[in-house]
Amino acid sequence: MERKRTKPGAVLLRLVPYYKPYALTLTADLLAVLVAAALSLALPMVLRSLVDEVVPSGDARRLLGLSALVLGLSVGKFAANFFTLYAGHAFAVAMERDLRRDFFDKLTRMSFSFFDDRKTGELMSRMSNDINKVSDAVNHVPEDILLTLATTVGTFAVLASLDPALAVISFLPIPLAALYSGPLGGRILTGFEKANDAVAGVSVRIESVVSGMRTVQAFAREPQEIRRFGELNRAIYEAWRGVLWSLGAFFGGADFLKDLARLVVTAAGGWFALKGRISPGTLVAFLFYANLILEPVDRLTRTVEATQRLAAGLKNYFEILDEEPAIRDRPDALHLERPKGGIRFENVTFGYARGRHVFRRLTADIAPGSTVALVGPSGAGKTTFCSLIPRFYEPREGRVLLDGRDVREYRLADLRRAVGIVQQDVFLFPGTVRENIRYGRPESSDAEVEVAARSANAHEFIRDLPEGYDTDIGERGIKLSGGQKQRLSIARAFLKDPAVLILDEATSSLDVKSEQAVQEALKRLTRGRTTLIIAHRLSTVRGADEILVLTEEGIVERGAHERLLEARGTYADLYALQTQGIAVEEDEEETAGRELGA
Repeated sequence: MERKRTKPGAVLLRLVPYYKPYALTLTADLLAVLVAAALSLALPMVLRSLVDEVVPSGDARRLLGLSALVLGLSVGKFAANFFTLYAGHAFAVAMERDLRRDFFDKLTRMSFSFFDDRKTGELMSRMSNDINKVSDAVNHVPEDILLTLATTVGTFAVLASLDPALAVISFLPIPLAALYSGPLGGRILTGFEKANDAVAGVSVRIESVVSGMRTVQAFAREPQEIRRFGELNRAIYEAWRGVLWSLGAFFGGADFLKDLARLVVTAAGGWFALKGRISPGTLVAFLFYANLILEPVDRLTRTVEATQRLAAGLKNYFEILDEEPAIRDRPDALHLERPKGGIRFENVTFGYARGRHVFRRLTADIAPGSTVALVGPSGAGKTTFCSLIPRFYEPREGRVLLDGRDVREYRLADLRRAVGIVQQDVFLFPGTVRENIRYGRPESSDAEVEVAARSANAHEFIRDLPEGYDTDIGERGIKLSGGQKQRLSIARAFLKDPAVLILDEATSSLDVKSEQAVQEALKRLTRGRTTLIIAHRLSTVRGADEILVLTEEGIVERGAHERLLEARGTYADLYALQTQGIAVEEDEEETAGRELGA
């Protein structure tokens, strides 16, 4: 796929709003730049007076006075440069913080479909590697542009007043540097973009391998992962080789032009001095000003490199920042108090990919406070059905209603506060037991956290942990068993106290003892709430008020357990298949036991 050409100017303009909060600091910074430039321009004129007037006169007092003036100018220049360095970097770091804040804020508001299409490591790379490149560039670019203009204009004005012809000769390297740097700038930008993409690829791989390290080692795939990482790592090396070649030609060529300019100015100035056209002091001043003229060449090359690096780093950042969430509040969204929990699916059609539907024109009613189980083969849309209620995804057609209103009419935050979810794959954050339970309601007290833990049958095992509720549970709760993690998830749901509860395979991967504790907790949790249970093990849903049987054709059966068995349809077939499987397993265990005892 052809890479879309990045326009550095357009990217830099996008940074203007980020400069505004620091306008006062930036103004002071740029004023300090102008002061430093003015003091730099004054020094050669002092040296000219020293050579042409003081030395021939032999006036020692005047020599001391000029020396003191040079010292004062140097101290003033030091102070201006110090302030520029400090203030410039201070607001640059603040801008970097603001960029990171806006990026994280955007991520938290994006819809599930956004994350379905992106890799976690890539987003992490954009937030860390790309934004980290901003700090050096955002303060140097404005400073270098202003300093280049001020030094160039000021130096040319002074030189023209001394000798117009020599002034023109002295300024020849600047347009030559601009002509030379233009074509290389585009190559540098492309190289930085490739390098950033390669770094993002490595970040993606590191994130996936570290997250799945147990699987990697269980399958003894370490050599293959090392080889694959080596290929990605080499891609970074190759990308940077291309960048460094361009940078070498860029900065090397600029240095050559500067040396050439020094030679021309020295030769021309010496010739003019030999012919008596300029005084020795003027020649000394010209040579000093020649170095000042060459500083803009340095800054021009540095600015081009920094601009290309900045544009490459922020291109992907702004692409993500410009994306709007697929799901968001309507302008007139309604505040939702605690709902009763009545749910209706009205002719709902949904699919993740265009042209492919999970279900078509599906209609279902769930009474407030009832317990409804969703069963059926994998891929039939059970989890999708539940995901449409809190608007994790939107139907393509039809409506999902809560208490008689389309869920799109409610404020998204209110709607999601009203829905609690307990999943098979529990996600716990790094931190303490208390912090993870309190995630359900951050303002809750320690006493409320403990009540929730007791309700979830979690208090006993928490009490036995080394630090109790303040025990650190590690990344994703790695220090806890599956049953313990599930009970913390239930405690979190108790604390949230939702009106609608979704149990997505909440007990499917637990041992018998853990499942019993979790089932007791879930029984308490579901009391008085509208509850949807997603289950593959049909033995866990026999007590549901209603069971919906989903297949690729939609809801093919609905009713209570006994009624569905009597109907001898899909549910009865699934139930018979599962119960026969359990019976076979029990027979095999009994036979194995007899053989061992023989």
